[in-house]
Amino acid sequence: MAASVPRQDDGGAPAIQPAANAGEIIVTANRRAERLQQVPIAVTVVDGAQLARQNVNTVENLTRSAPALEVAGPTGYGALSIRGVGGISLAQSSEGSVGVVVDNVALANTSIDPPLLFDIARIEVLEGPQSTLFGRNSSAGVINIVTAAPDPSRTAVIAHADIGTRDNYIGRLAVNLPVSDNAALRIAGGLTQDPKVQYNRADDSWQKRKSEAVRGRFLWEASDKLTINLSGDYTHNHYDGGVQWAVFQSSPTSLLTARLNACGVTVGPSNTDGCAGPNRSNHTVFGFSGQIDLALGGYTLTSVSAIRRRTINELVDIDSTTADRYIQPQSGSQRNLSQELRLSTPNGGRVEGVAGLYYSSQRLTNSLTQVGNILADLPLIGACPLPLASLCALPFGQTRDTAVQTEGYAAFGQATVHISPRLRVLLGLRVGHESVKAQTGATTLAPGAVAQLTPLPGINARVSDTYVGYRVGVQYEVAKQVMVFATVTRGYKGPAVNDQAAGVSGSQLIVRPEIPTAFEGGFKSSLMNGRIAFNATGFYTRIKDFQASFVDTSTPANLLVFGNVPTYRTWGASANLFGRPVQGLTVNIGATFLVRRYGAGYLAPNALGQVVDVSTFRPGGSLKLTSSLEYTAPLTARLNGFFQADVVRNPRLFSNAAGDSVLAVDSWVNVGGRLGVKSADNRLGVSVFVRNLFDTIRSGARFVTPTAAQQLDPVSYSQFAGAESRRVVGLSLDASF
Repeated sequence: MAASVPRQDDGGAPAIQPAANAGEIIVTANRRAERLQQVPIAVTVVDGAQLARQNVNTVENLTRSAPALEVAGPTGYGALSIRGVGGISLAQSSEGSVGVVVDNVALANTSIDPPLLFDIARIEVLEGPQSTLFGRNSSAGVINIVTAAPDPSRTAVIAHADIGTRDNYIGRLAVNLPVSDNAALRIAGGLTQDPKVQYNRADDSWQKRKSEAVRGRFLWEASDKLTINLSGDYTHNHYDGGVQWAVFQSSPTSLLTARLNACGVTVGPSNTDGCAGPNRSNHTVFGFSGQIDLALGGYTLTSVSAIRRRTINELVDIDSTTADRYIQPQSGSQRNLSQELRLSTPNGGRVEGVAGLYYSSQRLTNSLTQVGNILADLPLIGACPLPLASLCALPFGQTRDTAVQTEGYAAFGQATVHISPRLRVLLGLRVGHESVKAQTGATTLAPGAVAQLTPLPGINARVSDTYVGYRVGVQYEVAKQVMVFATVTRGYKGPAVNDQAAGVSGSQLIVRPEIPTAFEGGFKSSLMNGRIAFNATGFYTRIKDFQASFVDTSTPANLLVFGNVPTYRTWGASANLFGRPVQGLTVNIGATFLVRRYGAGYLAPNALGQVVDVSTFRPGGSLKLTSSLEYTAPLTARLNGFFQADVVRNPRLFSNAAGDSVLAVDSWVNVGGRLGVKSADNRLGVSVFVRNLFDTIRSGARFVTPTAAQQLDPVSYSQFAGAESRRVVGLSLDASF
């Protein structure tokens, strides 16, 4: 947990300076600046210094710092979960359950490619439904990112570099330039290359995931009543080479196994090698925003206008071999427009709060091609009739284009009413309207294919919904340093169209809104004269019409579709201990205990392809622990030494809803740290670091190997290996002037 206090409130993005008192941490979880210990929400706060200490460079890396946050699926797919809520969608028109907000701008569906985490003031991970203030795609929670604000009072250059084994490198540079005594420009850039983990033996290439990004912010304090913030950013995420996944189990006598063995791949639980055709990906995301803050008496009127664009171009070899059985090119683009107006009350009154209006418009296009000699191996077992054997050896394939339009508008407000000096009541309400229109054309013959493999009809559907979300709560200061609270929140995740469906029609095309109702209770306390804070929260969330993939038994061949699971529940508790108990020591410890259950009627495939009722799966509770500490001590009058360590205990995770043990990812303890020296004024520093100290290979997710059956393997499973899957040792350099 990071300690900070605001230099100024520039529209929800205050610059920060270290604070010795944990009770002085400022957050904007309620869309206005408040002390963390007075906010009745479970929040994990990570500042820029902690991001650097733990080598947290992406939103996915935040799982090492926030115990309630998980990556719900393979790296690069952008699926996040908080408290067990969230997952991958099979529909283009559906968004995630975890909202990502950067400097007051909701990224919406462009959060699939979240920004690199460089030049960051702080990150707030808000647990539980946050739809009252943050809108449609925050039914599980919100990651609220606040970048470092320009500072008119000084010129500064801040640089950081990591150089590690496995060809891992990170670079960050920020330049702060005063333009006048009331205006400044801040330009920052970041680049990262993940460690090489997944290797393609077919072409002797590693999958090198790279990202480059740049951001510019201009701050103009035009008067004591008017502040203007302008911002622009650009990110390029890409890779070329390696393999998408690695087969860890296959049938010994299958054609798939023979092809992998011939290429030198040793199939097994720790396998990260593959033998496949070309894999490449290029994603670009950019956007512009403008924020105006106008003081009206004691109130503040804020306007946030933003436009964001995202483009993708991918080529994935699906068949896990070089046999050219199945490749999948994909391209697409997205455009988001948003406008928010809100009015905030001054702090310290009997009623403190915010009210506003929000509008968003999103457009998405996507073109997916699937092509290859998918049937070429079947004649070997007579599955392809002899007269057609030569035809089956030819390429089959199809292309499908999708266009999605989403529009939403809402009015919202939330207030804290001071009943007495100790007793406060929280009241929040959001009323909104969402509309989604999706058109997916009928499949067409792919270039070079002789016929479509599974011709599908077109889809044209729309859905709209008017909704109400709310938050009601009470908080009471039982002592000067202890506050207890309880809240009830009704969240919201907007409707969608099952736009990638195959062979469904009518009501099956409509995905109803996801409605969570969350009950929370907890306390926030400060100890040791405010140097340490200890917060804990218990929660229970029941979700109606949880959006997920399931087997629709009313369709031919029991198709897997994207739609609604009747009910889904999660419950548990979280706790955080953070602060600076003694001079030179910073401590951040977090824990989340979680239990999850699906309601009756949720049918999903297990690892063998059988349809099972998932409600009969009763996993025990999972416990995730995150911890980070740093100790700094003077070595000389001008030089300090420091030691940092972080330990993360990840619980056992099930990669599919049916809870098959063969697809489970075992629990894992990830140990990292750094040792170094820095100047007493913190201008220069050098250190050595290690991540995954014990070199423990851990899968990011496991799944049934695609096209294994077409390569005569009835039981085969594959896994993703992320950047944390292997040990990395390196050198860090820091400089600021």
